[in-house]
Formats: sequence, structure tokens, C-alpha cells
Amino acid sequence: MRCFVACCLALSLMIAASGCRSCERVESELRAREDDVRQLREELDRCGVYNQTLQQEVLALRGQLGMPPHGPPAAAYPVQSLMLGRQTGGRSNDICSGDDALQVQVEPRDPDGHVIKAPGQLLILAQEITPEGTKRPLSSWMIPPEQLRKTWVNGLLTTGYLLNLPWKIWPSTEKLRITAQFQLADGRVFEADRDVTVRLTPPSQRPAAAPAPTPAPSPPAGEKGPMLLPAPRLIDPAPPDTPAPSELPLEPTAAEVLRPLPIK
Repeated sequence: MRCFVACCLALSLMIAASGCRSCERVESELRAREDDVRQLREELDRCGVYNQTLQQEVLALRGQLGMPPHGPPAAAYPVQSLMLGRQTGGRSNDICSGDDALQVQVEPRDPDGHVIKAPGQLLILAQEITPEGTKRPLSSWMIPPEQLRKTWVNGLLTTGYLLNLPWKIWPSTEKLRITAQFQLADGRVFEADRDVTVRLTPPSQRPAAAPAPTPAPSPPAGEKGPMLLPAPRLIDPAPPDTPAPSELPLEPTAAEVLRPLPIK
């Protein structure tokens, strides 16, 4: 009898253990299916936004852009924020020991946080951060839409606008504050900033600056320089019909007035 009871208990435990394992497997599969459904819904919503955007662009090209019944029209490009990527910092050409240019990675992002290629113009501002913590302007670069479009990269590690900007003024501090202002065609402006550390280039290794224009040599002592023309007169000359003072007719005398006329 005891053997029978023990066998029944062992059998029930095996069934319970197998049932638990099957339940865990079912729950894991359900969680995986829920993740798939959530991803598909996000992709569907994103496709819906892009579809609405394309419809608005087509209507704008046809001159039929109007207010849709469900609210204001969607933005031409659903940019929600702007970020400066990890590639932002100093760039070296391996010729000098320091950084000879500034590299900036700009990432326009949609509401889902994805980087999108939205056209616009870009303003890059660089400020030096002194050891006291104050900031002073260093350089600025304005990139028009045509030039910015050519800097787009889409790779495994880097996606966005990647710009290489040679120094206009060589930095004197390693700490820089980089600010990017991105303006879309519809007038919206997005801004992002980032603190970076650059390697300073010794002055001896920097490219030589353009020579200053040579001033004109001054004349030697004792010699007169070129004679300047007199300034024009500001008084209008007399009208051409007015005779000169010496040519004005004199008043007739009394003898000329009383002189008898000749008899014909």
C-alpha cells in the first residue's frame, strides 16, 4: 500500500513539474508575441506619419494644401529634437600633434527617437571654456542646405550629418562648448550643445597665416608727394546767358538821350 501511495505521489509531482515547464514556455512565447505586436504597431504608426507627410507634400506641390478635417497639417518632416553625436570633437590629419579641425555630428530625430535626413540649414558655434568657467566666442560656421545635404552619412556606427570644419581661429583652451542650431524650411529651429575636449596644436606646427598687405612707401624726406586735386566748388556757376560784368551795357548819358534822330 505504501508503495502504491509513493508511486502516486511521484507521478503527481512529475505531472506538476512538466505542467510548470509547459506554463513557463507558454508565457515566454506570449511575451515574445506581445513584443512583436508592439513593434509592429510602432512601425505602423511611423509609416502612418510618413504617409501623411508625403500626402501633404504632394498637395503642396499641386497648390492644394489646406486644413485637413482632423486638425492642422503635419509638419513636412517630423523632427522632434536635435542631438550632437559622439563623433563631435577635434579632428586631426595626423600631420601635426594636435587637432587641426572640428568634427560635428548632427542628428535630427523624429518623435520615436530615430535619426532622419531632414533638410535645412545649420549654424555651428564654438566657444572656449576658460579655467575660470567663463565662455568666450571662438568661431562660427554657416552651412546652407545644399552643402549640408552632401554631408549625410548612414552607417553602422554613425548616422547623421557629419561635418569637418577647419579652425578659423586656433583654440587656446582644450575645453570647448559646441552649439548647433538647425533650421527647417518651415521656420522651426532646433538647438543642441555639447562640451568637447580638443588637443591643442603648438604654434610652430600651425599653418602660416596669410601675409599682411604691404603699405605704400612714403616719399623720402625733402620730396613732395603726389599733388592732390583741389576739391570741387559747391557754388553753382553763373548761368551761361548772363554776360560778364565787363560786357554789361552802360546806362545812356543825357547827350545820347537828347541827340536828335537823323532826318531821312
